[in-house]
Amino acid sequence: MNGENIEGYVAARRFAKELGEEIAGRIKVGMTERDVEKLAGEVFRAHDVNQHWHMPVIGVGKGTSKLRNSFALGTGLITRYFRKVKENDIVLIDIAPVHNGYPGDYTTMHVLGKSPEFEKFVSYAQDVAIEIAKKITYDMIIRDAFKMSERLIKSRKKYTLAFPPFIFLGHRLTRIPPNWQKLPEPGLMYLLLGKRGSFLKPGSNNLMDGLWIIEPYLLHDKYGAKFEVLLLIDEKTVILE
Repeated sequence: MNGENIEGYVAARRFAKELGEEIAGRIKVGMTERDVEKLAGEVFRAHDVNQHWHMPVIGVGKGTSKLRNSFALGTGLITRYFRKVKENDIVLIDIAPVHNGYPGDYTTMHVLGKSPEFEKFVSYAQDVAIEIAKKITYDMIIRDAFKMSERLIKSRKKYTLAFPPFIFLGHRLTRIPPNWQKLPEPGLMYLLLGKRGSFLKPGSNNLMDGLWIIEPYLLHDKYGAKFEVLLLIDEKTVILE
């Protein structure tokens, strides 16, 4: 990947981070999860976002654990109308707006108020994602990177590791070909159908090369947290911010 491509991905990530923080900063106690989704939509429109690499995922309170499996994600379509933000609550905002043709995939974990327990949880999710990213090298096979990551998290015995549907511990990040761009949220579907070795999961013999999002997903007392690391894996592994 040339420098211009990398610069585009980094700019898209910063754009997504800014939008995530704007959404988080406008959340109020008493809002339902669906209210926060509508708020996110307003922010996207205000910034002229007309395509998403993947569907935005909003979780408040125990809704932050909705990515733990397909059933929880599905039932979240109903519970989002009733689940409300509480004082000192935790919020997950996982968005991937397309910015100047590049996908910006980013998760903001926000504590509304003050909660040392949640703040520690969120901080650990970020730290362990970065730690795992630093251990991945260009000659590492995906299944070995998965095993290494799983062993590291389980050995700490701090929080429970869960695997979101399809994604497991992470995925490649790439621009979408023109014939896919007509779809509203084609990124993950493109990886599933058009590009082998695109998910950090067991059983894959492909190399960990190129551009990746590393995002171990942790559970703690029915709450979830994660942080996404943008990682360029070449002869030298580089974390991009």
